[in-house]
Amino acid sequence: MMQNKLGVSPETAGFISSMLPIGTIILTPLLGFYLDKKGKGATMMIYGAALLTIAHLIYAVAPLNVALAVFAIIVLGIAFSLVPASMWPSVPKIVEDRYLGSAYALIFWIQNIGLMIIPMLIGKILEWVNPGVAERIASGDITAIYDYTIPMLVFAALGFLAILLGFMLRKEDKKKKYGLDAPNIQS
Repeated sequence: MMQNKLGVSPETAGFISSMLPIGTIILTPLLGFYLDKKGKGATMMIYGAALLTIAHLIYAVAPLNVALAVFAIIVLGIAFSLVPASMWPSVPKIVEDRYLGSAYALIFWIQNIGLMIIPMLIGKILEWVNPGVAERIASGDITAIYDYTIPMLVFAALGFLAILLGFMLRKEDKKKKYGLDAPNIQS
């Protein structure tokens, strides 16, 4: 995608993609510490989903350059840090101890199904919105490029759905008093 959208070399595209863990490396332990001391787990899930949506909207519709692409990939890394850092400690607040192992297994199962299905779906969408591009590339046409706008909008739509689910989770938390926005460590 980076090569097609930016017209950069594979090395530059690889460099941009390698920036993804920058946000997660720095923020994940800090977010975990913050959640333990201050809480706001459900709120952080919403923020993470919002950042995920923003990053994909940047890739979909913004006039992209290398600096903006690096910024968006770091934002995506921050989103990838916010969601799991707040989701995993929230599970024991919702699920009874006797079902905790099954709950984590179910989360991993759903996540892995998504990791299998979403790339296939995006690949099909990419083919659908770019008819004949794969064949042109295979024949050596160096001017053939993919348009990733629709696939990135699909990712943004999934992020928006995650925002809505986050608000629903927060509403349910207020009703049932799970304590998702409470600190993980009570003093």
